[in-house]
Amino acid sequence: MKKHKPNMLSFNGSNFMRQRLILSVLTGKAISISNIRSTDTEPGLREYEVNLLRLLDKITNGTWLEVNETGTSFMFSPGALTGGVIHHECSKLRGIGYYLEVIFALAPFCKKPLTITLKGVTNNQVDPSVDSFKSAGVSVLKQFIVVDPGIEFHIKKRGLEPDGGGEVHLHFPKLKLKAVQIKDMGKIKKVRGTASPSRCLQLWRIGSSPRPKVRC
Repeated sequence: MKKHKPNMLSFNGSNFMRQRLILSVLTGKAISISNIRSTDTEPGLREYEVNLLRLLDKITNGTWLEVNETGTSFMFSPGALTGGVIHHECSKLRGIGYYLEVIFALAPFCKKPLTITLKGVTNNQVDPSVDSFKSAGVSVLKQFIVVDPGIEFHIKKRGLEPDGGGEVHLHFPKLKLKAVQIKDMGKIKKVRGTASPSRCLQLWRIGSSPRPKVRC
């Protein structure tokens, strides 16, 4: 690998990798991360982490990345957040929510409107579901916008492990942000739950009984 740049920030380990990459892109500072699972039986970057780095390369212009042979360290120099129309196939080892957490943090700072289609696993037991981003994530993001230009979030198809097959479409217009001061956390008035059935429609059609009513 090349030598570190004088102003490059250095980190160790795989913890907080997404947060470090997000801050690197927003601040424009190059980073290097080493000793990534160097003591594990399977050292180095995981497939879904490499997939995330490819996504960051798509939404930026001029990003430079170099990974060593074992995958235990890499150097990342971010480019400019450009936006545009992007299609990305997410890793099936993690849910689409793993990538949405990064997209929601970076999309408001893109130079152009961002239209992105993500394909993969929509619901799993590890990452936030796409439903939580549609119901809560968009609402929280709107609190930081001066005028809501119309953020779009559509769940086209659902996909479960291990085959995936889900599809989510998002459109972020060019946003004008404002500062927010959170002084009072407020009261919890309602708790909502979301159930995501799979292949239930065919069973309801085959059976003679009507669709069951579900109340949470």
